[in-house]
Amino acid sequence: MQTIETRELTITTVGADGAAVGSGTIEDLYGLLLDVYLNFHASAPATTDTTIAYGSPALGNILVVSNSVTDALFAPRKAICDAAAAALALYDLFPLNGSVSVALAGCNALTGAVVVTLRYIRM
Repeated sequence: MQTIETRELTITTVGADGAAVGSGTIEDLYGLLLDVYLNFHASAPATTDTTIAYGSPALGNILVVSNSVTDALFAPRKAICDAAAAALALYDLFPLNGSVSVALAGCNALTGAVVVTLRYIRM
């Protein structure tokens, strides 16, 4: 049975202000990604870069948000191709098969620098 589920990950960063980094992984994700909500710490600087990738280690990016700490909902989609691997101007839900990793860079040292909430169709 397919259900819509929510998973949350809080990333804490360490290092010098403006150069702090942090990362984390959500395991056991199988299905189709619906959306991602990024909720940043009020003291996170505008130089913060957020990268969400599938696999651990990362096999490819799902979402990259550069130089932004604006709380926002994103609905990333994967480009599709035809049988000859030619890109089509069509997009589909992002398949999840295992884990999703989140990395922050260019941040300040903060506990709870960002809370990442994933909603996905579990299969």
